[in-house]
Amino acid sequence: MIPEPEGATECHRLFVYGTLRRGFELHHHLRRLGARFRMEAKVAAELIDRGRFPGARPGARKRKWLRGELFELRQPARDLRVLDEVEGFIPESPSRCLFARATTEVILRDGSRDRAWIYWLGAPNCTGGLDG
Repeated sequence: MIPEPEGATECHRLFVYGTLRRGFELHHHLRRLGARFRMEAKVAAELIDRGRFPGARPGARKRKWLRGELFELRQPARDLRVLDEVEGFIPESPSRCLFARATTEVILRDGSRDRAWIYWLGAPNCTGGLDG
């Protein structure tokens, strides 16, 4: 049995900024899981051009915002296991992964703040993930 992802039962939201967004190549995974679109939102981050699959790193500069979409996960533990596989994230070996899952602060349209999972661009020399 696969262990439950750390913190999976505490956070039910997921922020997406790339191919998991509505209308993009990998969004069908969120639809299949029954994730519900909540609203557009933003995080303090910088988008890294990786060609077909964008990546983001936490913003080191103030006022650098990455816009994306906030989803509510129906069953976070199960949903995150599926999405980890989609994103090529291995919780037991995060340093070997192209993307790393973590929680981050999300700014909502009304200016309020929330927490959500995000897949950050991981180790710079990683060969795993979706670009292989």
